[in-house]
Amino acid sequence: MKADMHCHTTHSDGVYSLEEVINKAKEKSLDYLFITDHDTLDASQEEILKNVDRIKVIVGVEVSSYYKGQSVHILGYFYDEPKQEIIDYFKEMKETRENRAKEIIRRLDTYFNISVDYEKIRKNVRGIIARPHIAKAISEKYGISEKEAFDKYINNNSKAYVPSSKLDTKDAIDLLHRNNGIAVWAHPILNKGRFKEEEIIDMGIDGIEGFYPKNSMNDTIKYRDFTAQYNLLFTAGSDFHGDSNHSDIGTCYIEDEDIKKLFEYLDIKKG
Repeated sequence: MKADMHCHTTHSDGVYSLEEVINKAKEKSLDYLFITDHDTLDASQEEILKNVDRIKVIVGVEVSSYYKGQSVHILGYFYDEPKQEIIDYFKEMKETRENRAKEIIRRLDTYFNISVDYEKIRKNVRGIIARPHIAKAISEKYGISEKEAFDKYINNNSKAYVPSSKLDTKDAIDLLHRNNGIAVWAHPILNKGRFKEEEIIDMGIDGIEGFYPKNSMNDTIKYRDFTAQYNLLFTAGSDFHGDSNHSDIGTCYIEDEDIKKLFEYLDIKKG
């Protein structure tokens, strides 16, 4: 059995619809597909989830947070229906993300003399406007690749960058725990060297996304050792978005024993 536990759709900044992502997962012979759109559970409302065959699709979430000035993402997986508190929080985040996109566009003009039209992007986006959509607009207008547009103008260190959330990482973890969710540290490799891993572990996370496309083999071994040492879940995900900046679906996955541990843990939490 194989499970890709980190994938995105057009409900956040993915290129493909939920149905298209499910079909791609089937092509890769995945047994479990976890949808983890940024700060939204909207995919859980789609009718297609009622008639999926040959693969189990589970809707989780990727919560944006900050720690020591660094973006830290926390994956949430639910063992029971999410409570109203977190649903309301994500509704607020939707408006926040729309305002964020407008501010990024304003800063692109201010700092780089890069002008793209918010309303034009809006017409071509099925979900929330996010940085990949803005990078695509820059690419089309200025004749550079989407990757170059992203890396040069809207990366995390750019003057045009706007954080997606001011939520503290510990608060993000607690939010999930209060609302029938478990918390897994997403792609810790992206935070490597910024702070000690134990600082996030001590916040009460349930697992670490230890197998990720940007890991070296030694990184994956290290995260496997961390999960064993601290009795945490070991998870894996491709972080599929369908664009050139991310890996293909099914690139990273957990298998039999880790899948078993995950569902046993969720069952225990549910009681």
